[in-house]
Amino acid sequence: MSVNPVFVFVPGAWHTADSFDVVRDLMHNRGLATEAISTPSVGAFPPDKGLHADIEHTHAVLKEMVEAGCQIVLVNHSYGGMVGAGAVKGLGYTERRKAGLPGGVIMVVWMAAFVTPKGKTLMDMLGGKHAPWMVINSPDDGYCWSSDQETIFYNDMSPEAQQEAISKLKPHTYRSFNEPATHEPWREMPSMYMFFDKDGAISLAVQENFAQTLGNPVTYHVDASHSAFLSVPEKVIEGLEIALKEGRQQSGIAVN
Repeated sequence: MSVNPVFVFVPGAWHTADSFDVVRDLMHNRGLATEAISTPSVGAFPPDKGLHADIEHTHAVLKEMVEAGCQIVLVNHSYGGMVGAGAVKGLGYTERRKAGLPGGVIMVVWMAAFVTPKGKTLMDMLGGKHAPWMVINSPDDGYCWSSDQETIFYNDMSPEAQQEAISKLKPHTYRSFNEPATHEPWREMPSMYMFFDKDGAISLAVQENFAQTLGNPVTYHVDASHSAFLSVPEKVIEGLEIALKEGRQQSGIAVN
């Protein structure tokens, strides 16, 4: 008997779960189940939550779903690639099946996301210096802000849609970018890299380097901005349906 899968979205820096509302609504119309997780470091006050708090929170959410028997396609965006990578430790479908346990993560999707070796920080991946559009108003307040979002995040959206998306952004704790990655799930779980070819935040060349770290992932290209799930959600869904199919096949799951 086949189990209905759940697509679980993990947002990038400055973004919350509602950034995926558009794509999730369309997926629900297709009969696809989804969840989205807001990470504690986004908008945290005081700024005492970082990557490791995000990983712990996301792991707890996924663990509850997996123990209920869910087969999960985890979809990580941008900074969320570091969160999701750590959060899936011990939750892989194949690993759990060998132990006689139900459910598990059947595919990890990096959607224009950081693929970070264990022990490295996001700042390490940026060469030790934050991008020019990452704003530190005060080195003592503990926050990092984004700027020039129309170009960096939303360069293929209407001005009205850009402003709506920008209005939902929050400050991100700076410590998130200085805590090290904790796990490399691509060594044990099926992986996909979904490229956003017109990304203003993470260039296509950098995305291609990230994909190489994954080894031999499933790949899919979307000719869109860093937020393709807002500008061309149908294209993103096409890629996620491929991720589901490949995840099932690589996990040895028969579909009735």
